[in-house]
Amino acid sequence: MAFNQNSLATAAELILGNCKIESALTVGATFVNLGNGAVTAAGHNIIPYDAQSQNGPRPLTGIADETFTVVGEMMEYEGSTLAAIHGGSVTETNTTTLSTIIGGGNTVITRRAFKITNTSMYGGSTVETIMIIPNAKMDNGINFNFKADNDTDPIAAMPFAITGINDTTASIGTQLFSITRTILE
Repeated sequence: MAFNQNSLATAAELILGNCKIESALTVGATFVNLGNGAVTAAGHNIIPYDAQSQNGPRPLTGIADETFTVVGEMMEYEGSTLAAIHGGSVTETNTTTLSTIIGGGNTVITRRAFKITNTSMYGGSTVETIMIIPNAKMDNGINFNFKADNDTDPIAAMPFAITGINDTTASIGTQLFSITRTILE
């Protein structure tokens, strides 16, 4: 059986062309790298509303609700990291030889901050796009997509989906996400 763990890859190999996924309890805390993975989609989702007074000339349009979602797959199993990002829905215990994730019956999920960094090369220069979602939660529990040992790509990916909601303690207009991109001249 082949050993296919990618933990020994350098930082550039992990994030160039895809995204480095990190999480922290809050934006001001130290972000922890969640390991090798792939982000397949990220976006700002708006549910609009229209309101018109009887025979008024034009409807008023606004935002009824909004979220920011990130979807992807993680490739590395690290118990304490998985327990942390799932906001208390699971816990982790370990000894020197065993890591155990325990779940079931929890009723509260603690929201966390997530940071997604895409690094790419443009004309020999490094360009970064950094998305920060300050108030988010995992939308799914821990899932494994196991494959055969002799599969052409035998790594067991763990699909994930993150949904951010407005952080009402922040100023209006800054409550949901930020996206920062390097500008090249």
